[in-house]
Amino acid sequence: MNSTTRTSSYSNVKTITFTAMFAALVTVATAFIKVPTALGYCHAGDSMVYLAACTLPGPYGIIASAIGGALADLISGYPQWIVPTFLIKALNALPFVILRYFLNKKDKDNKIINVGSILMLIPTTAVTVFGYFVGNWLLYDWGGAVAELATWYVQPGAGAVIFIAVGLGLDALKFKSNVLPRLMR
Repeated sequence: MNSTTRTSSYSNVKTITFTAMFAALVTVATAFIKVPTALGYCHAGDSMVYLAACTLPGPYGIIASAIGGALADLISGYPQWIVPTFLIKALNALPFVILRYFLNKKDKDNKIINVGSILMLIPTTAVTVFGYFVGNWLLYDWGGAVAELATWYVQPGAGAVIFIAVGLGLDALKFKSNVLPRLMR
């Protein structure tokens, strides 16, 4: 094995390791970091989905988000939601991955929080609301889906606030431009 292959393999192992770490962050933040509200509770998991999609290479951000969300449903006692959540969380990451593709082409993917990532909170919220509406409809009934529709905006909204706060903190540390490249070498 030559040194280029060895370096590439080492880099792939680090990428897979960071993907697993982000999947664990999504799982823990969803299953265990909960804040009671009048409409149930909010969790911090969506913020980690957005963060994973903004820091990991494209498909890895999607994989970490989907696996983390599905595992949270499994360990929280909601196995009926594993497949819907897997699909919804993968689609939640997609707008950020698409944005990063275009930012990378312009060599401007050096921050987590930027105008584009804030704008991507709109389609990812729509995915959450629509996805869980359809999930409720299929798993339960139309009336239940309509009754819970108003509550589905709270969760991605709380996730957006946490994402922006954590992202700004990481940007102040120059995480994407200085720290992450060193960790991924």
